Amino acid sequence: MAGAALLALPAAASAQDSDEGGWHVATRVPPIGTGDRVHGPAQADVSVIVWLDPECPYCKQFGATPERVVDGANGKANLAVRLFPLPFHGPNAMLGALSALCVGDQGGDAAYYRFVDGWLEKTQTNGAGLPAEPGSGGDPVAALAGSAGAHDLRKLAECTTAPATTERLNEEMRGAQTAGLAGTPAIAVRNNASGKTIMVDGVIEADALEAAIAYMSKQSSR
Repeated sequence: MAGAALLALPAAASAQDSDEGGWHVATRVPPIGTGDRVHGPAQADVSVIVWLDPECPYCKQFGATPERVVDGANGKANLAVRLFPLPFHGPNAMLGALSALCVGDQGGDAAYYRFVDGWLEKTQTNGAGLPAEPGSGGDPVAALAGSAGAHDLRKLAECTTAPATTERLNEEMRGAQTAGLAGTPAIAVRNNASGKTIMVDGVIEADALEAAIAYMSKQSSR
């Protein structure tokens, strides 16, 4: 996104505006589609699109902030969390991302968000993965998946190793690359009537995201 224009957003939303980045116009963010797992109303004036790496310490810090903000938006916004495991975070980042997709297949969108939130809460980050827990049977990923809503662990294992699941994740990652991601987390806010979208890289506070949603809700097609 080199050269993208910074926006004069409300103060809470422009806290990161600097020479290093900040909210900027984003023209290549794919809108929410049938392949996304949606939190909030299926149809909303504004969509928040977040890319996360399950093993990213900054994503862990961001946690469930976007869900809480969307829940407080009075039906005006929805959320899609997309996955972008970074190569240097190793196999646990891939395992977390693939498992999240498969948990969503079994338990639906709500299970997907429970799993992603649970992973971010529990992970030791930077590729270390989930710690072993008493009673997990030696597999904390399976234990988390089961508690999130994926109860058929044989089916889960088959799904996470299936080439089709890897291709779904690759497609999601290609979309991130098209959007111009510089790292994770990355947050986009889209006005669904006009298609206008802004984006920022890095952790932001809830009030910054709230301000961005309010700003983008007013961005007509004119």
